[in-house]
Amino acid sequence: MDKSYSRRFALNSAISKNVYHRLPVDDVGHENYVPVGRGVQSSPLCGKWTGISRCKNVEGHEGASLNGEDVTGKSIVRNRHMWCKRSLCPICFIRGWSMRRARSIESRLEEGVKRGFGKVEHIVVSPSVVDHSLSESELRKKCRAVLFDRGISGGSMLFHGYSKGNGCLRWKPHYHFLGFVKDGYHCRGCKHKSNCIEGCIGFDARAWKAFQKDGYYVKVFSERKKSYYSDKPNVFGTALYQAHHATVRIGIGRMHVVTWLGACGNRKYASPKVVSVDKCPICSDEMVRSVFVGSQRIIKDVGHPDYKPFWACAEFDEFGEPNFIDHVR
Repeated sequence: MDKSYSRRFALNSAISKNVYHRLPVDDVGHENYVPVGRGVQSSPLCGKWTGISRCKNVEGHEGASLNGEDVTGKSIVRNRHMWCKRSLCPICFIRGWSMRRARSIESRLEEGVKRGFGKVEHIVVSPSVVDHSLSESELRKKCRAVLFDRGISGGSMLFHGYSKGNGCLRWKPHYHFLGFVKDGYHCRGCKHKSNCIEGCIGFDARAWKAFQKDGYYVKVFSERKKSYYSDKPNVFGTALYQAHHATVRIGIGRMHVVTWLGACGNRKYASPKVVSVDKCPICSDEMVRSVFVGSQRIIKDVGHPDYKPFWACAEFDEFGEPNFIDHVR
């Protein structure tokens, strides 16, 4: 496996934005578990630039900024690339594999909301230290049982084998759960939070009592921020972040990094078809395929230090000539 940060950065400069992707991995005793994106390039086509999409809603960008630049009066442009489906590919693991997993998680949980399961919560399950040596499959079974014991009704589990510590990624297996709490989570904002009154049957009270018995720590994260594209909580953003911090096991045919359980189990209902819509990160209008005919230099290499997936450009140059023409298929 290629664990060199400089080599991975030359292939994908986006990893510099998150310290998790920069740190070396202390995998002694766990060499068959690898953080996503730490493998080798899957194909010469990985990350190949295929053109642009642009948002023509210039009025909707009034007063907004992108990459630290005022985009008033400008179109927003997105670079398009080819991405493989391999979780270990250092080029494609964020915008390819992780994006697909996040869209799938968001779509299935949205169907759960429609079915009346409640609000999507983000929960972490940290196993007892005595169980850190268990295999991932055994650990997943125990964490599933722990989640049901605490009171979840259904959702997705995503495996993280490593956490930051002492200047590297150290073995500390845990799972991130996105899904639903039976009868809802009502402890957020409670004045007795972390100091529950006698007889409380809230989620946090149950989790604390169970932790004292089994050593499995279960925490519900704060309410997620709203999405760029709607007033709904940003389930996609949370799932995306967790996906490109995931851990995979090598040496086996296939590992299911994301699994579904309870009311959201694969046998409970069919996964809705995921339709990817190219939306502007500023105004959320749909972007259209275009051809750039202007003089501005486009950085197409995702490994270039100055590469930006989105950038801004005026519709016309200083001579009144168009910088873009619509792509005709």
